[in-house]
This record gives sequence, C-alpha cells and structure tokens, in this order.
Amino acid sequence: MRHGKQIRLGASLLVAALVVGGLVLALVQAPQGAAQEQPPHITYPEFPPTPTMGPNPTAPVVLASTQTLASSTFDDARALAAWQAVDLSDVLADQAANWEVTDGRLVQAFAGRIRNPSSQETAILTGRPDWADYTISVSFYDQFNGTAGLVAYYSGTAPSFASYYRLRVLKDTFTVTPRLVLEKVVEGVATPLAQRDGPGFSERTWHTLALTIRSGSLTGTLDGSVILAAQDPAPLATGQAGIYTRASGGILFDDALVTTP
Repeated sequence: MRHGKQIRLGASLLVAALVVGGLVLALVQAPQGAAQEQPPHITYPEFPPTPTMGPNPTAPVVLASTQTLASSTFDDARALAAWQAVDLSDVLADQAANWEVTDGRLVQAFAGRIRNPSSQETAILTGRPDWADYTISVSFYDQFNGTAGLVAYYSGTAPSFASYYRLRVLKDTFTVTPRLVLEKVVEGVATPLAQRDGPGFSERTWHTLALTIRSGSLTGTLDGSVILAAQDPAPLATGQAGIYTRASGGILFDDALVTTP
C-alpha cells in the first residue's frame, strides 16, 4: 500500500515538474518586444522641440553727434552695480522682484526669497534723476513671460508716489488687448498716451525695444519700426531710465543703452 502511494506521489511530482518547466520555457521563448506591442493606455501629445536661442540683434549704431549716458552688456554680476531694482506696486519686502545676471544676460528671476512667479510689475533703473531728452533701448528674449517694456523719466521713492513714462509690449499670442501701450504714470496712476491692439512680439526670438523722449514728444519702436508715438502736453521734467517686465520670470535682456537723441 505504502509502495503504491509512493508511486502515485512520484508521478504527481513528475507532472508538476513538467508543467513548471513548460511555463518557464514559454516565458524564455516569448518575444522580448511582446509587451511593447500592447496599445498604450495614455497617448502623450508631441511637442515641438524648444528653439535654439540665436544671437542678439545687432546693437544700434551710436552716431558721433549723440552722447552715451549709460550702456551695459551684462557680462557678469558686477554690471548690476549700476542698476537699481524697483517694484512698481506696493509689495512686502520678502516678495520683491529679483533681478540677476546669468550667462551674460540680465534675467528677471521671479519674486521673493523662494522665487515664486508673480504678475507684479517690476523695473530695473539706471542713471541720474536729472537726465532729460534721451533714448533708452534694450534687446530682449522672451521665453514664457509675455511682457517686455521700458521706463523713462522715473522719479519717486515709493511706487505709490513714483512718476514715469512706460512703454509696454505684450507677446502676440496673448488675447489681452491692447498689446502695445505708451503711458504716463503720475504718483502711481497710469494714463495711456497711445495704444494699439497689436501685433505684439513673438516669443523665443530676440527683439530690440526703444523709447525716445524729447521735449514732451515720445516715440516707441520695436525692431526699428515705430509702434507708438505721442505728445505729452504736460511732460515730466527729468528722471532715470529703466527696463520693465512682470516678475513671472522667463525673460532675458541684453545690450542696454541710453543715449541723447
């Protein structure tokens, strides 16, 4: 009896061994790409590659009859010694906009100590408070910010009391209009002098923006073409020049230049 059980047990073990061996052989012989042939559960969209950043636009030629008041190519962080960052609205000290120099470009680096993106307006100024009748120009490369601009004749110690002219340009994919605005700010209150719905600028390519003020006449250009012009009947007298954007990061500036017209 015991001998018959041993025979049956041996036969059962042999069958089990054959089954396991067959499964192992099937797995080994299965095509390695079989799992990849299954349809994907999630289909991701195909995004175009990020464009390579091209060279800066050619710097404007400074005529012999003009005087250079300030210039910077932002080669390193020492260039910031000639500039002063300001917020154009009242914010807490730990939420101030950040500006820095990275890889030879002036960069708007978000806001606050932890560098959160913010819609707050910010500028970085250079020059003397008695400057008058000048042109400020700068090259810019927008990655994802969408707002570029210049300020001129800036005076004041706090945003609520500051006065200045501002040229503000939005990228052309923004649905917000007007995309082009030339305005006068007096003690924190902005009044448009000229504006247009567009077109704005294209992102991920270099552009040159300029603002000229002379005896109350203001002219803004984008890539050498006049986009806005106005005459201020009660012009601001003097003030510093600067670069403007929002504290949401994603924008580079270079080749800043201030000259007499």
